[in-house]
Formats: sequence, structure tokens, C-alpha cells
Amino acid sequence: MKKLLLITLLLIGSTVAFTGCSKKNDDGGASSGSVSKSKLVGKWLYVKFVENGDTETFEDGEYFQLNEDGTAYDSMDDDNGQWSLSGNKLTIISNNQTNVATVEKLTSSELVLSTTDADGKRTAYFKK
Repeated sequence: MKKLLLITLLLIGSTVAFTGCSKKNDDGGASSGSVSKSKLVGKWLYVKFVENGDTETFEDGEYFQLNEDGTAYDSMDDDNGQWSLSGNKLTIISNNQTNVATVEKLTSSELVLSTTDADGKRTAYFKK
């Protein structure tokens, strides 16, 4: 389910250290506090992934789905997992691996997730 981990910014088998995020912005973005689980639930289309300045874009309709019951699905790998939310930290568990990302921005139509580890910063952008 490594592509579902792209949801968590392609934390492909790595443990991540987190960076703080900014205060809530005027357009309903995430804050260092709590994120709305109801806004996070749904089908999110991959838009782009940025890692250390390199950008990969997606235009083929690949998506991930976060369901209310805590299950997750990724169309790229046809894989399933579990997800949870604590404050602004999104946790995905798949294939006995736990990966966590910071919700940087969340509106009714846009999601931005990020992580930072020894390999650098990763940011993923999604739309509904």
C-alpha cells in the first residue's frame, strides 16, 4: 500500500519526524490544533507531489479514499489500510507499517499533507 502512503507523502517504509505547521489560515486550512475529520473523509484525487524541489504531477484519475469507518483505499496499488486523525496528524496503517503526516491545509476541496525526515521535506497536494 505504498501508494496509499503517498497520502502521507510517500513515507515508503520510513519513520518520520514532523515539523510544526502554521496557525489556521483564512481559507479554512489546517491549524496546529484540530482538523475536521468530516472534511477529511472522502475521495481525494492525486494532484502533485513535491520532494526536495522535484515535482511529480498526476492527471490519470488516481485517488485515495478515506472512509468514515477508519478504512482507507488507494487506487494506484489497489490496496487497503486503516487511518486515524489526532489533531492535525493523519496516521495511515498498512501492511504493519504506521506512517504519519501533518495536515497543512484542508478545505472542502483541497488537501495538503507534509512530512520531513532525514531525506528532506515531502508535500502532497490533493483535490476532491
